[in-house]
Amino acid sequence: MAAISTIKTILIIGGTSGIGESFARRFHQLGKKVVVTGRREARLATLKKELPGLETYTMDNADISSLPGHVKGLTTKYPEIDTVWVNGGIQYSLAFKDEASIATDVTKINEEIAINVTAPAVLARLFIPFLIASGSEANFLITSSGLAFVPMGSFPVYCPTKSFIHSFLVGLRQQLAGSNVNVLEMAPPYVATDLDAAHKEAAAGGPPPMPLQEYTDKTFAILESKPAKELKEVAVGFAAMGADAWRGSIGSILENFHLGG
Repeated sequence: MAAISTIKTILIIGGTSGIGESFARRFHQLGKKVVVTGRREARLATLKKELPGLETYTMDNADISSLPGHVKGLTTKYPEIDTVWVNGGIQYSLAFKDEASIATDVTKINEEIAINVTAPAVLARLFIPFLIASGSEANFLITSSGLAFVPMGSFPVYCPTKSFIHSFLVGLRQQLAGSNVNVLEMAPPYVATDLDAAHKEAAAGGPPPMPLQEYTDKTFAILESKPAKELKEVAVGFAAMGADAWRGSIGSILENFHLGG
């Protein structure tokens, strides 16, 4: 059974714009029950109006201490959730040689690590027992990036935060081997979104951005082609090149030691 067929109720954490919104719309179009979270109440209200039946929930991933309460609220209100996708993230272009921006950049570094690293790890710790307790096939997803495999100097903190996500999910997949929970890494290439719009100059010289619709279509093609249990990195374009290279090198070492992941 294709991965998409096992998804009946999906929670997208960070789905008010860009990749999260695009996938929320596609899952809704397919008749799935979709729950979307975000910080912007006005944007959530707009999506709910445009997509009848869509459920919304206001939360801020940056507020780490509030996450246990939010997860309890979400799982109590929507006990039928079978798929959790942690999608929210931020990206800053930082110039470490620039003395004038030190104070601002220190704040940005803390924000990137909190939202891109700490929040996803905490959410995984909170949601995984809930998904296991369901007893049915379930899925846990986090969005990483092609930059998890091929770092770019313009984003010296963002890249390692995404490398963390990749390594974290490999380890989580090892822990959950044989369980009812599939662990998928959603690895986009450089995609034309609001995130991209703020950093066009910093990304100059790299691959051109993939249109959001094209990325959505190609990713859904993967989800429709294989069972979730057979998927690890769901990557397209430039990100697929990095993921394939990793699987052919470090991934092969894990296989040799029968570690899986």
